[in-house]
Amino acid sequence: MDSGDRILVAAGLTAAVVVGAFVLWGPGGAPKVRKRRGQIAGLQNLGRTCFLNTLLQALAACPTFIEWLKKYAKADGHNSMITTLYTVIEVVNGTHESARGTPVCPLGVLQALRAAGWVVPADQQDAHELLHVLLSCIEEETNSMSKKPGCLSDALGLGGSRAWSALASPASPPAAPHPLRADSTPPTPSALSIRPASAAPADEPDLIEPEPMMEPPRLTKGVSRSLCHLSSVGRRWVTPAVARPPPAPPFRGTLASRLQCTVCSHKSPIRYDKFDSISLSMANASISVNGAYSLAGLLRAFTAPEMVKGVRCSKCCPDPAPLAAPAPAAPAPAPASAYTKHIRTVSFGKLPYCLCLHIGRVEWLGGALNKRGEFVAFPETLNMAPYSAVQQPKQVDLLSLVGEGRLRAGLSVLSAEGGAAGGEAAALYRLSAAVLHVGGPRSGHFATYRRGNGFEAKRWWYTSDTLVHEVSLQEVLRCSAYMLFYERVRPEPGMTASANSHHF
Repeated sequence: MDSGDRILVAAGLTAAVVVGAFVLWGPGGAPKVRKRRGQIAGLQNLGRTCFLNTLLQALAACPTFIEWLKKYAKADGHNSMITTLYTVIEVVNGTHESARGTPVCPLGVLQALRAAGWVVPADQQDAHELLHVLLSCIEEETNSMSKKPGCLSDALGLGGSRAWSALASPASPPAAPHPLRADSTPPTPSALSIRPASAAPADEPDLIEPEPMMEPPRLTKGVSRSLCHLSSVGRRWVTPAVARPPPAPPFRGTLASRLQCTVCSHKSPIRYDKFDSISLSMANASISVNGAYSLAGLLRAFTAPEMVKGVRCSKCCPDPAPLAAPAPAAPAPAPASAYTKHIRTVSFGKLPYCLCLHIGRVEWLGGALNKRGEFVAFPETLNMAPYSAVQQPKQVDLLSLVGEGRLRAGLSVLSAEGGAAGGEAAALYRLSAAVLHVGGPRSGHFATYRRGNGFEAKRWWYTSDTLVHEVSLQEVLRCSAYMLFYERVRPEPGMTASANSHHF
């Protein structure tokens, strides 16, 4: 190769380097952000907002919840919490048209909370508390969307949005008046609450100030919720005169409980209580042979029968029959023998599409707050059938159906009701995200392990504000989880569906 050819080769290489640098860095000298559909983006910390960022990443890993938001966002059309949350999640997942892979600013979610009447100060916040606040706002918006002016189609039941028919699910049983060991719609208090850090660098973890462990207050109209300094100011709770009940959110499930008298074995009617998440305690959970806790052990402790004292048995001491004209006299006190010990059993009556399990790690110990750091083993695939009230299949007399020429119809009924395998298939869940808290009871930081979306659902990512990097499933299963997000496994074509399952 002569000198002329060498000069041409060198010039060609130089031109290629220049063009590549221009494509990579751009004319401004800064590296271009490469857009890739489905690329997970981080979230900017607006000042002690890791509790918000970690929750958004966890929700963004729940496809059923996203699909539910999408249908309401299309029917909404204005800048509500549903529309804002759906847009932010789409940008985080890289599925929005404006997604560029750069860290996303979650300010819109905070503004939507303020617009809904919630005051979110810069201190003492918790990811589990925020989950219930968001779900409460979303439920209010779906209720208001179902409110329509009265018309003939409403009276005849002919009108309505297609979204209701597409999302309709069987009506949930009525809520129980007595409390159960679960989080209802009002949030459960947590001692992990964020407070502002004085002159803290931007890259330091958010600091946390604990709150006393006490009974959670009921969410009431116009009452400031001082427990975690999350207040709802000037909120209006309106019951529409003509409205269709909106379908339950994907996180909504019901617990079934029953009391049984230890003297006469009388069983009370089943009571139902709604929940959006379940708080599990390590206090009464058993430890495995290797000295560690497990999620299955916490669930067994949650659904284990417990003794309740001082309950009046309606069979041991029935109420007297009312007279035609009862005398205005004070009712006689029930005898002491009427109050007996009862055994209370709790099970999952209706399993949600998205299951959130909160592991309570903060407790009072010796007059001081203590955070439990024990490892709780949890699986990627969770079977909730052992803790659920799975309905038994109906007994169908196939011989009689053969004689009447209805064998095919009988098999269809049997398949629709399902068997043991069908019930377990409807109770299978797959892990979507795991939220962890690093630090003690008074300081720390929230982060999230989450699944990818779409075709990358088998890949796992660690997200901590703007930091996003891929990890292995083994690393996820080794983390000390604070909240676990599971999503019901959708049955394969041809799989039998039990009566406990619901088509989304």
